[in-house]
Amino acid sequence: MSEIQEFKLYHCIPIPDGDWKDVFDSQAIEMALMHNIIIRSFNSLLYYSGEVQPGTPEFISFLRYTREVCAQMHRRHNDEENLYFPFLESKLGDGRMAGMVAAHEALVKPLAAFEDLVQKMIIKPHEWDLDLFRNSIYRFMPILREHLKDELKIVDATELRKHFTEQDFKECEKRFIKDAIKSFVPSRGPQLVFVNGDFVNGAWYGPVALIE
Repeated sequence: MSEIQEFKLYHCIPIPDGDWKDVFDSQAIEMALMHNIIIRSFNSLLYYSGEVQPGTPEFISFLRYTREVCAQMHRRHNDEENLYFPFLESKLGDGRMAGMVAAHEALVKPLAAFEDLVQKMIIKPHEWDLDLFRNSIYRFMPILREHLKDELKIVDATELRKHFTEQDFKECEKRFIKDAIKSFVPSRGPQLVFVNGDFVNGAWYGPVALIE
C-alpha cells in the first residue's frame, strides 16, 4: 500500500485582462484558457480516480481517458517547442524560451513514470492502487501548474507589441492550424477540450441566460 497523501485539487489560472479580439491581448488569454484545460483534466483524474473500480467498463474507460490527457499535454508541449517558441524567439531573441523548454524537460521523468503506471494498470487492473495513482500526479502537478502560470509571462501584450505585427501572428496561426490538422484526432481532442474547457467564462462564449 502506498503512502496516503491528503486529497487536493489545483486552482485554475486567472484569465488575464484584455480584449480577446486583440491579437496581442489574446495570446495570454488563449494560453491561460488552454492551460486551464490541462489543469482541469488532471483535476478530473484526481477526482474520478476515487469513483472507479477495477473489473468495470468505467475503469478501463477512465484509464484510456487518462492516457489521452497525457497525450494532449505532450501535443501542447510539442506545438510550443516546434512552432510557437521558435516564432517568439525569431523577434524576441535566441534563448528567450530556454527557461520554458527546461520546465518541460523537468516534467519528463515524473510524467513518464505516471504514464508507465497507467499502462500497468490497464494490463494488470487487479494491482490498482488509488493512493499510488494520485501520488504519481501529485509528484508533477505542483511543478506543472507553476510552469503553466509562468509561461503567461512570455506573452505579455505590451512586450509583444514592441516586436511583432498583427500579420506575424496571423501567419503563425496559419502554420499552427496546418500542423494541428496533421495530428488531429476527431474522436479524442475535441471531447477533452469540451469536457474541460471554460465554455461558460471563456471570453468568446456568449452570456448564459438566467432562468428565474
